[in-house]
Amino acid sequence: MINDFTTAKDLLDKTQAFADLAGYRLAIQGAPFDPLPDEIYLKEYFLSNTTEPLGIAADVAERQDSIYQINILTPKSSGKFAGLAISNDIKTEFQRGSYISYGGQSAIVYNITAQMLPATDTHNVTSVQIDLTVMASC
Repeated sequence: MINDFTTAKDLLDKTQAFADLAGYRLAIQGAPFDPLPDEIYLKEYFLSNTTEPLGIAADVAERQDSIYQINILTPKSSGKFAGLAISNDIKTEFQRGSYISYGGQSAIVYNITAQMLPATDTHNVTSVQIDLTVMASC
């Protein structure tokens, strides 16, 4: 059985390790966060999807395609493309074909893209979308 908590926790841990190493603060989905107008920071979102059985028996394996999104917020003073440079580092961390494992469950990254989003009052926003597939035995 696929456990969304396990997948979300693994992705969060990997993103937190990246943020710590790079010196960025991480805004965790659902947790309070007070950004400073002149800092670079990351925001993470886990969007799980419908879990599908891979057969009709009660004990078959399951598959779930999900999205993990990391938004990179850079001060407008750092230039329009600063987030795209950071997105390359995130793409290296979550490479296509890499496995992410936690608590006995694995996900594989099958696609990763970056795009610029509308800016906030103080920050430019670049979004990195990580598409992954989780498979688990029942």
